[in-house]
Amino acid sequence: MSALLATPSRGSQLDSLRSAIALRDRTGTSHRSDASGPTVLVCASGRGGSGTSMVSALLALSAAGDGHNTLLIDGDDLIGPHAMLLDVTPAVRWPALLGGGVHSTQLPTVIAPTMALVAGGRAESDASPLSTAERRACFARLHSLAESYALVVIDAGSRLDAMLAAIDSDRINAQLVIITAGSDPIAMASSYALLKAAHTRRPHIEAGVLCNRLPDAMAARVADTLAHGAEQFLARPLAFAGAIPHDTALDAALRAGMPFLDAVTGSPVAVAAHDTVLRMVPAVSTSRSGD
Repeated sequence: MSALLATPSRGSQLDSLRSAIALRDRTGTSHRSDASGPTVLVCASGRGGSGTSMVSALLALSAAGDGHNTLLIDGDDLIGPHAMLLDVTPAVRWPALLGGGVHSTQLPTVIAPTMALVAGGRAESDASPLSTAERRACFARLHSLAESYALVVIDAGSRLDAMLAAIDSDRINAQLVIITAGSDPIAMASSYALLKAAHTRRPHIEAGVLCNRLPDAMAARVADTLAHGAEQFLARPLAFAGAIPHDTALDAALRAGMPFLDAVTGSPVAVAAHDTVLRMVPAVSTSRSGD
Protein backbone atom coordinates (compact mmCIF):
# COMPACT_ATOMS: atom_id res chain seq x y z
CA MET A 1 0.00 0.00 0.00
CA SER A 2 1.21 3.47 -0.71
CA ALA A 3 1.82 6.07 1.94
CA LEU A 4 -0.67 8.32 0.15
CA LEU A 5 -3.51 5.83 0.42
CA ALA A 6 -2.70 5.16 4.08
CA THR A 7 -3.02 8.86 4.93
CA PRO A 8 -6.71 9.70 5.61
CA SER A 9 -6.51 13.09 3.93
CA ARG A 10 -5.37 11.65 0.60
CA GLY A 11 -8.81 10.31 -0.28
CA SER A 12 -10.31 13.73 0.26
CA GLN A 13 -7.51 15.26 -1.85
CA LEU A 14 -8.46 13.11 -4.83
CA ASP A 15 -12.13 13.90 -4.22
CA SER A 16 -11.27 17.59 -4.27
CA LEU A 17 -9.27 17.17 -7.44
CA ARG A 18 -12.15 15.30 -9.03
CA SER A 19 -14.57 18.09 -8.15
CA ALA A 20 -12.21 20.80 -9.33
CA ILE A 21 -11.47 19.33 -12.74
CA ALA A 22 -14.81 17.71 -13.59
CA LEU A 23 -15.81 20.11 -16.35
CA ARG A 24 -18.50 17.88 -17.76
CA ASP A 25 -19.83 14.33 -17.47
CA ARG A 26 -18.68 11.58 -19.76
CA THR A 27 -21.89 10.33 -21.38
CA GLY A 28 -20.60 8.68 -24.54
CA THR A 29 -20.10 4.96 -24.98
CA SER A 30 -16.79 3.37 -25.80
CA HIS A 31 -15.82 3.53 -29.47
CA ARG A 32 -13.58 0.48 -29.22
CA SER A 33 -14.00 -3.11 -28.06
CA ASP A 34 -12.26 -4.76 -25.12
CA ALA A 35 -10.30 -6.87 -27.62
CA SER A 36 -8.37 -3.78 -28.70
CA GLY A 37 -6.92 -3.43 -25.20
CA PRO A 38 -6.78 -0.36 -23.00
CA THR A 39 -6.21 3.12 -24.29
CA VAL A 40 -2.56 4.00 -23.70
CA LEU A 41 -1.36 7.60 -23.77
CA VAL A 42 2.40 7.66 -24.38
CA CYS A 43 3.71 11.05 -23.27
CA ALA A 44 7.04 11.95 -24.85
CA SER A 45 9.05 14.97 -25.86
CA GLY A 46 11.76 15.66 -28.38
CA ARG A 47 14.02 17.28 -25.81
CA GLY A 48 14.44 17.35 -22.06
CA GLY A 49 12.82 19.92 -19.82
CA SER A 50 9.43 19.85 -21.54
CA GLY A 51 7.61 18.65 -18.44
CA THR A 52 6.54 15.12 -19.38
CA SER A 53 6.60 13.92 -15.76
CA MET A 54 4.24 16.56 -14.42
CA VAL A 55 1.96 16.45 -17.46
CA SER A 56 1.65 12.65 -17.49
CA ALA A 57 0.90 12.65 -13.74
CA LEU A 58 -1.79 15.30 -14.28
CA LEU A 59 -3.40 13.29 -17.09
CA ALA A 60 -3.47 10.15 -14.96
CA LEU A 61 -4.93 12.00 -11.97
CA SER A 62 -7.59 13.58 -14.19
CA ALA A 63 -8.73 10.21 -15.55
CA ALA A 64 -8.66 8.65 -12.08
CA GLY A 65 -10.67 11.59 -10.77
CA ASP A 66 -13.38 10.68 -13.26
CA GLY A 67 -13.53 7.19 -11.77
CA HIS A 68 -11.60 5.37 -14.49
CA ASN A 69 -9.19 2.66 -13.39
CA THR A 70 -5.90 4.29 -14.36
CA LEU A 71 -2.30 3.10 -14.45
CA LEU A 72 0.62 5.54 -14.61
CA ILE A 73 3.93 4.05 -15.80
CA ASP A 74 7.16 5.93 -15.18
CA GLY A 75 9.36 5.05 -18.17
CA ASP A 76 12.57 6.37 -16.59
CA ASP A 77 14.77 3.38 -15.73
CA LEU A 78 17.38 5.35 -13.75
CA ILE A 79 15.78 7.98 -11.48
CA GLY A 80 12.04 7.32 -11.54
CA PRO A 81 10.73 10.84 -10.79
CA HIS A 82 7.06 9.89 -10.35
CA ALA A 83 7.61 8.14 -7.02
CA MET A 84 9.14 11.34 -5.69
CA LEU A 85 6.47 13.52 -7.32
CA LEU A 86 3.62 11.50 -5.80
CA ASP A 87 5.43 10.96 -2.50
CA VAL A 88 5.36 7.15 -2.46
CA THR A 89 7.96 4.46 -1.79
CA PRO A 90 7.36 1.58 -4.22
CA ALA A 91 8.31 -1.91 -3.09
CA VAL A 92 9.35 -2.90 -6.62
CA ARG A 93 10.33 -0.87 -9.68
CA TRP A 94 9.85 -2.11 -13.24
CA PRO A 95 13.55 -2.52 -14.17
CA ALA A 96 13.53 -5.40 -11.64
CA LEU A 97 11.63 -7.37 -14.30
CA LEU A 98 15.00 -8.07 -15.92
CA GLY A 99 16.08 -10.36 -13.10
CA GLY A 100 13.24 -12.79 -13.77
CA GLY A 101 12.26 -12.99 -10.10
CA VAL A 102 9.60 -10.28 -10.27
CA HIS A 103 6.17 -10.61 -11.87
CA SER A 104 4.53 -7.59 -13.44
CA THR A 105 1.54 -7.88 -11.08
CA GLN A 106 3.89 -7.01 -8.19
CA LEU A 107 4.70 -3.60 -9.67
CA PRO A 108 1.63 -1.35 -9.16
CA THR A 109 1.75 0.96 -6.13
CA VAL A 110 -1.70 2.20 -5.12
CA ILE A 111 -2.04 5.99 -5.22
CA ALA A 112 -5.84 6.15 -4.87
CA PRO A 113 -8.76 3.73 -5.31
CA THR A 114 -8.78 4.32 -9.08
CA MET A 115 -5.08 4.95 -9.70
CA ALA A 116 -1.83 3.00 -9.45
CA LEU A 117 1.78 3.77 -10.30
CA VAL A 118 4.39 1.51 -11.85
CA ALA A 119 7.58 3.18 -10.66
CA GLY A 120 10.77 3.53 -12.63
CA GLY A 121 14.30 3.99 -11.40
CA ARG A 122 16.76 1.68 -9.70
CA ALA A 123 18.34 1.58 -6.28
CA GLU A 124 21.85 1.08 -7.62
CA SER A 125 23.63 4.43 -7.71
CA ASP A 126 25.99 3.23 -10.43
CA ALA A 127 23.32 1.67 -12.64
CA SER A 128 23.71 2.26 -16.35
CA PRO A 129 20.80 2.89 -18.72
CA LEU A 130 19.04 -0.18 -20.06
CA SER A 131 19.84 -1.32 -23.55
CA THR A 132 17.19 -1.03 -26.24
CA ALA A 133 16.58 -4.79 -26.12
CA GLU A 134 16.27 -4.80 -22.32
CA ARG A 135 13.82 -1.93 -22.34
CA ARG A 136 11.68 -3.56 -25.03
CA ALA A 137 11.60 -6.81 -23.04
CA CYS A 138 10.42 -4.98 -19.94
CA PHE A 139 7.76 -3.00 -21.79
CA ALA A 140 6.41 -6.14 -23.42
CA ARG A 141 5.60 -7.39 -19.92
CA LEU A 142 4.24 -4.00 -18.85
CA HIS A 143 1.88 -4.02 -21.84
CA SER A 144 0.42 -7.27 -20.55
CA LEU A 145 -0.12 -5.70 -17.12
CA ALA A 146 -1.81 -2.69 -18.72
CA GLU A 147 -4.66 -4.81 -20.04
CA SER A 148 -6.37 -4.79 -16.63
CA TYR A 149 -6.84 -1.00 -16.71
CA ALA A 150 -9.21 1.32 -18.53
CA LEU A 151 -6.51 3.89 -19.24
CA VAL A 152 -2.72 3.75 -19.08
CA VAL A 153 -0.47 6.81 -19.14
CA ILE A 154 3.20 6.17 -19.90
CA ASP A 155 5.80 8.85 -19.27
CA ALA A 156 8.47 8.11 -21.89
CA GLY A 157 10.33 11.35 -21.21
CA SER A 158 12.72 12.55 -23.90
CA ARG A 159 14.33 9.19 -24.65
CA LEU A 160 13.54 7.99 -28.16
CA ASP A 161 14.07 4.32 -27.29
CA ALA A 162 11.66 4.62 -24.36
CA MET A 163 8.96 6.08 -26.61
CA LEU A 164 9.47 3.37 -29.24
CA ALA A 165 9.34 0.61 -26.62
CA ALA A 166 6.13 2.10 -25.21
CA ILE A 167 4.29 2.10 -28.54
CA ASP A 168 5.75 -1.15 -29.89
CA SER A 169 2.86 -3.51 -29.27
CA ASP A 170 -0.21 -4.54 -31.23
CA ARG A 171 -1.90 -5.50 -27.96
CA ILE A 172 -2.55 -1.91 -26.94
CA ASN A 173 -4.42 1.03 -28.40
CA ALA A 174 -1.52 3.49 -28.17
CA GLN A 175 -1.79 7.22 -28.74
CA LEU A 176 1.29 9.41 -28.82
CA VAL A 177 1.14 12.67 -26.86
CA ILE A 178 3.99 14.91 -28.04
CA ILE A 179 4.73 17.38 -25.25
CA THR A 180 6.50 20.58 -26.25
CA ALA A 181 7.30 23.59 -24.10
CA GLY A 182 8.73 25.89 -26.75
CA SER A 183 8.03 27.56 -30.07
CA ASP A 184 11.66 27.98 -31.12
CA PRO A 185 13.06 26.14 -34.17
CA ILE A 186 14.85 23.51 -32.06
CA ALA A 187 11.68 22.68 -30.13
CA MET A 188 9.68 22.43 -33.34
CA ALA A 189 12.29 20.28 -35.10
CA SER A 190 12.67 17.92 -32.14
CA SER A 191 8.89 17.47 -31.86
CA TYR A 192 8.62 16.72 -35.57
CA ALA A 193 11.53 14.25 -35.36
CA LEU A 194 9.76 12.44 -32.52
CA LEU A 195 6.57 12.17 -34.56
CA LYS A 196 8.51 10.94 -37.60
CA ALA A 197 10.19 8.20 -35.55
CA ALA A 198 6.84 7.04 -34.15
CA HIS A 199 5.24 7.20 -37.60
CA THR A 200 8.03 5.11 -39.08
CA ARG A 201 7.54 2.42 -36.42
CA ARG A 202 3.72 2.56 -36.38
CA PRO A 203 2.34 4.53 -39.36
CA HIS A 204 -1.25 4.47 -38.12
CA ILE A 205 -0.66 5.53 -34.54
CA GLU A 206 -2.89 8.37 -33.37
CA ALA A 207 -0.89 11.39 -32.25
CA GLY A 208 -1.51 14.79 -30.75
CA VAL A 209 0.63 17.70 -29.64
CA LEU A 210 0.24 19.05 -26.11
CA CYS A 211 1.84 22.41 -25.42
CA ASN A 212 3.13 22.84 -21.88
CA ARG A 213 3.67 26.24 -20.24
CA LEU A 214 2.57 28.10 -23.38
CA PRO A 215 -0.25 30.67 -23.77
CA ASP A 216 -3.25 29.48 -25.75
CA ALA A 217 -2.51 31.60 -28.83
CA MET A 218 1.11 30.48 -29.03
CA ALA A 219 0.13 26.86 -28.38
CA ALA A 220 -2.32 27.00 -31.29
CA ARG A 221 0.38 28.35 -33.61
CA VAL A 222 2.83 25.64 -32.56
CA ALA A 223 0.21 22.94 -33.08
CA ASP A 224 -0.77 24.33 -36.48
CA THR A 225 2.84 24.45 -37.64
CA LEU A 226 3.53 20.87 -36.55
CA ALA A 227 0.27 19.65 -38.05
CA HIS A 228 1.14 21.31 -41.36
CA GLY A 229 4.52 19.58 -41.38
CA ALA A 230 2.96 16.23 -40.55
CA GLU A 231 0.46 16.61 -43.39
CA GLN A 232 2.99 17.83 -45.94
CA PHE A 233 5.88 15.46 -45.26
CA LEU A 234 4.27 12.42 -43.62
CA ALA A 235 0.78 12.61 -45.16
CA ARG A 236 -0.77 12.06 -41.76
CA PRO A 237 -2.86 14.09 -39.29
CA LEU A 238 -1.58 15.49 -36.00
CA ALA A 239 -4.25 16.54 -33.53
CA PHE A 240 -4.08 19.44 -31.10
CA ALA A 241 -4.39 17.83 -27.67
CA GLY A 242 -4.48 21.13 -25.81
CA ALA A 243 -2.35 23.49 -23.76
CA ILE A 244 -1.23 23.38 -20.13
CA PRO A 245 -0.78 26.95 -18.85
CA HIS A 246 2.23 28.25 -16.97
CA ASP A 247 0.94 28.37 -13.40
CA THR A 248 3.20 30.56 -11.25
CA ALA A 249 1.15 29.84 -8.13
CA LEU A 250 1.69 26.10 -8.61
CA ASP A 251 5.41 26.61 -9.15
CA ALA A 252 5.64 28.63 -5.95
CA ALA A 253 3.70 26.04 -3.96
CA LEU A 254 5.94 23.21 -5.14
CA ARG A 255 9.09 25.21 -4.40
CA ALA A 256 7.75 25.84 -0.91
CA GLY A 257 7.50 22.08 -0.36
CA MET A 258 3.75 21.59 -0.72
CA PRO A 259 2.90 18.00 -1.76
CA PHE A 260 2.09 17.67 -5.45
CA LEU A 261 -1.45 16.38 -4.92
CA ASP A 262 -2.23 19.31 -2.63
CA ALA A 263 -0.64 21.86 -4.94
CA VAL A 264 -2.48 20.83 -8.11
CA THR A 265 -5.94 20.49 -6.58
CA GLY A 266 -8.19 23.11 -8.17
CA SER A 267 -5.32 24.59 -10.17
CA PRO A 268 -5.57 25.80 -13.80
CA VAL A 269 -3.16 23.06 -14.87
CA ALA A 270 -5.50 20.39 -13.45
CA VAL A 271 -8.44 21.83 -15.38
CA ALA A 272 -6.39 21.94 -18.59
CA ALA A 273 -5.16 18.38 -18.11
CA HIS A 274 -8.71 17.16 -17.65
CA ASP A 275 -9.74 18.84 -20.88
CA THR A 276 -6.85 17.08 -22.65
CA VAL A 277 -8.00 13.70 -21.36
CA LEU A 278 -11.49 14.39 -22.69
CA ARG A 279 -10.06 15.35 -26.09
CA MET A 280 -7.76 12.37 -26.50
CA VAL A 281 -9.94 9.77 -24.78
CA PRO A 282 -13.58 10.78 -25.41
CA ALA A 283 -14.82 7.49 -23.98
CA VAL A 284 -13.03 4.92 -21.84
CA SER A 285 -14.23 1.34 -21.62
CA THR A 286 -16.53 1.18 -18.62
CA SER A 287 -15.74 -2.52 -18.12
CA ARG A 288 -12.35 -1.49 -16.76
CA SER A 289 -13.48 1.56 -14.82
CA GLY A 290 -13.22 1.67 -11.06
CA ASP A 291 -16.27 1.30 -8.86
